[in-house]
Amino acid sequence: MLSERHYRSEVAASFEHAWKALMDEMEHPEHFNRGILKSKILERFNSGILRVVSVPDADVREKITFDFETGTIESHLVGHPVLVGVITKKLSAIPSDPKRLILESHIEWESNNQAVDSMIRRNVERFVTQSMQAVKSTAETRFQASLT
Repeated sequence: MLSERHYRSEVAASFEHAWKALMDEMEHPEHFNRGILKSKILERFNSGILRVVSVPDADVREKITFDFETGTIESHLVGHPVLVGVITKKLSAIPSDPKRLILESHIEWESNNQAVDSMIRRNVERFVTQSMQAVKSTAETRFQASLT
């Protein structure tokens, strides 16, 4: 069964500061989310990486691609025996306020294992909102520091 969740937050920062925070999260997700124990980049390629993140119950491989022009980062789960999924993060301008952005995170997953699906449903909101809040905070702090 396909499941999905969508989250949205306003960020008071320039696109460049928010994008840099998202790229930092891609490189070092454990700095942005306490649920990630460690990460390792396995391969770098044009506009993306292959990484493994360690969470308490598993090591998870992700192929992540990014596009600065569209403000989009996509993380595809790879090689998991019972789970497929993608997390899409997108930065969008607010036309009426150039110093504010919308940060969205859309998650889709499908699992053929009820225990795995239940675990994701229990933890997805905390996991995603924690990362989004850390990206938002990092971007806003850097943006404010650049103004002084």
